[in-house]
Amino acid sequence: MIKVCPSCSSTWAGGTHCEDCGAALHDPFEPGAREKLPQGIWRYIRLQYGARRGMLVRVLAFLSVPVVFGLGARAAVVQPSPWSAIGLTLSALSAAASWATIYWIAGKAVRLWVLRRGQLNRRRLARALVRRVISSEE
Repeated sequence: MIKVCPSCSSTWAGGTHCEDCGAALHDPFEPGAREKLPQGIWRYIRLQYGARRGMLVRVLAFLSVPVVFGLGARAAVVQPSPWSAIGLTLSALSAAASWATIYWIAGKAVRLWVLRRGQLNRRRLARALVRRVISSEE
């Protein structure tokens, strides 16, 4: 359970008092926590939980490698001699490709949905896109 210090905004995994300043820690999800905690802390909490989700997806990517390789190798071993070697090679490549794809998607998801959330001003983006279109036409 995450606990937050209202005076120095540091987060802790548990406890009753902040180890940095000594103030009482508060659970951010208890009733009335919005009044006790600073507003910027919610962005930080969202960042921490999003990063944790990304790490879990990356661990699942590592765990998918033996499954993908095992399924491919199982089908390849029963083939005749030259095809079994080709099948084993392709199953190893497909396991590596599945890991790389899931790992890359998890990183992109964390960057897009967690780190940049709330940082993009849509009006500025629209103006920049219109300027780019106008300048490319001229």
